Amino acid sequence: MTNSIFKKLAVATVGSAVIFAVGETMPAQAANLNYSFSNASQTLTGTFSFDEAAAADQQVTVSEGLKIFANFNGQSYTEADDSLAVVFTDFLGKIPNGQGLGLQFEIPDVFTVYTDNFINPNDATEAGVQSVTYTSVPEPGSILALSVLGLGFFLGKKTACLKLSKTKA
Repeated sequence: MTNSIFKKLAVATVGSAVIFAVGETMPAQAANLNYSFSNASQTLTGTFSFDEAAAADQQVTVSEGLKIFANFNGQSYTEADDSLAVVFTDFLGKIPNGQGLGLQFEIPDVFTVYTDNFINPNDATEAGVQSVTYTSVPEPGSILALSVLGLGFFLGKKTACLKLSKTKA
């Protein structure tokens, strides 16, 4: 039993040392915020991302690193198609739906996204003006970290179950 405690203590010590060693060499970085968006009929879909630090003034521009990818009726558009594109955020860099915040992206004579409105100037029907919804997309690093944590819990339970079954046998 004491052998097991010493092994766990050794693993925890080495793990802590590695975390601090890696933490010292890696520079601090602001989080990258990722969003997907679409209009009500899904004829416009896309994503955009920006550095959280750029949202400090509640707006992020292309010159501050705003990256956009949009697809409308099979045609792709990026921030290069609208160098004046901007994202309006709250104080935390978030885009809550229905609060007039979001993307301002205009492709002349094709479509305009103005915060939570999609406008198709070539469609005079009600479908020419639709709502836009935004969905926050987690960072791949966060997903990886949660996956590793979940795997650790799973393996820990499995090991505990194996030890329990060996002691009963």
